[in-house]
Amino acid sequence: MRKGRNVLSLFQQWLLIAIVSMIPVLVVVTYATWSFYQQMRVQNEVVNATDYANHLRAVISEQLKDLERNARQYRLLRDERFAESYQRSLESMRRVHYALEGVSPLDETALQVDAGTVARWEMPLDRARGMLAALVHSLRQNPLRDLEDEGFSELLADVSEFRVEFDQQISIYIQNLTEESEEELQSILWRLSLMGLIALPLTLLLIGLGFIQMIRPLRRLSSTIINLGHGDWESPIYIPGPRDFQVLGDRLEWMRGQLIETDRQKQAFLRHVSHELKTPLSAILEAASLLEDEVPGEINVHQKEVLRILVNNSQNLQELIQQLLNYNVITHSFRVQSTSVNLADLCEKISRRLDQKVSRHHVVWDFQGVPETITTDPQLLEMILSNLLSNAFHFSPSGATVKVRWRQEGQSISIAVEDQGPGIPIEEQNRIYEPFFQSSSLRRHGPAQGSGVGLTIVKESVHNLGGRIDLKSKPGEGCHFSLWLPIAE
Repeated sequence: MRKGRNVLSLFQQWLLIAIVSMIPVLVVVTYATWSFYQQMRVQNEVVNATDYANHLRAVISEQLKDLERNARQYRLLRDERFAESYQRSLESMRRVHYALEGVSPLDETALQVDAGTVARWEMPLDRARGMLAALVHSLRQNPLRDLEDEGFSELLADVSEFRVEFDQQISIYIQNLTEESEEELQSILWRLSLMGLIALPLTLLLIGLGFIQMIRPLRRLSSTIINLGHGDWESPIYIPGPRDFQVLGDRLEWMRGQLIETDRQKQAFLRHVSHELKTPLSAILEAASLLEDEVPGEINVHQKEVLRILVNNSQNLQELIQQLLNYNVITHSFRVQSTSVNLADLCEKISRRLDQKVSRHHVVWDFQGVPETITTDPQLLEMILSNLLSNAFHFSPSGATVKVRWRQEGQSISIAVEDQGPGIPIEEQNRIYEPFFQSSSLRRHGPAQGSGVGLTIVKESVHNLGGRIDLKSKPGEGCHFSLWLPIAE
């Protein structure tokens, strides 16, 4: 196992990313649940305290009514039974006061607040208790039997004023509790909104980071497959990420090894076959040359025609073998060696060779450009021009013109090869550089078909020189190949 390999599978990593991405949302949901639970406890306390205050107000109000009714009846009838009832009502109010002394309807623990806050909330209730204590004390200090008309009127006025102020303090107490509860609820909602605004982008960010972490191995895998398809087999393959992708990477590494071994065997086979074919072929050509020079003896006209066919086909076969050798060399670590090359002389050399090869087919060669001499790899440049001029020669009709133009553009040389052949169908133009591809719709002038690797050699040679190649062609209008090659210093 390689160092740093991921032990998580694709599903496990996806699950981990999902869990991590949900953490901010879970935090908000947890906080919201806890906050609303606390708010429910606060609401229960507020309801209980409100019930307590309303009950207290009802009890005191009822006792005040009894106290006032008994006082009025005693004052009117002077019946001791009403005086006694008055004293019992007063004593009942005193007991209520004693029972309320120091009692709080609010639970500090349930409210999650300190005693000072509870005391602040209960200030109106404390004032109501104080008022009740003061009233009870005043009534006890002034017995009903000793009151004159003026004192009795003052008693009734004190009771009536107490009732109003007591109800007012109880109402303030209930209002304070309600407002505090609503403010706390609004505070919770505001905090939840703020946390939601933070949690949502954070969740999206975590999901995005997780997606990038998941998609990166896919891109690496796609790039690796493309590189394998383009013949880049030198770099070892390792796909980081989930365990599933790493296993795929191992399989691709095994495939790379198999491709390298297959390619090595193919090269060895081509070298061997080419060598084994070139040796007897050279002997055949040598023997044909001796016969052509009539060294063994004089030959007649018919024999010369047969000999010409033999020589032409042997030369074509030799050219095909050389093309395969060139393709094998150019696609496997060709080393560029730059020197001075005369473009005009090179074009003349190639054109003479083509004219001598097919005596019954002629084209007009037109070579123009400056400078005549450039610095580049002569072998690569000759392979480029040989294949382009050969295609232009074999696919152009007799008497057509093949033009080669070149000029210097900064630190590069621009070369254009134009013919008057049938052109290349548009649907085939993206395949012409593929090895061994030959168009089925084009007719070649010459004794044999080509090897199908000529334009592949051209493209690879241009690539090795650090240049680029472009084609413009329409059916019936010929082909126009444009090259841009850097000039070596």
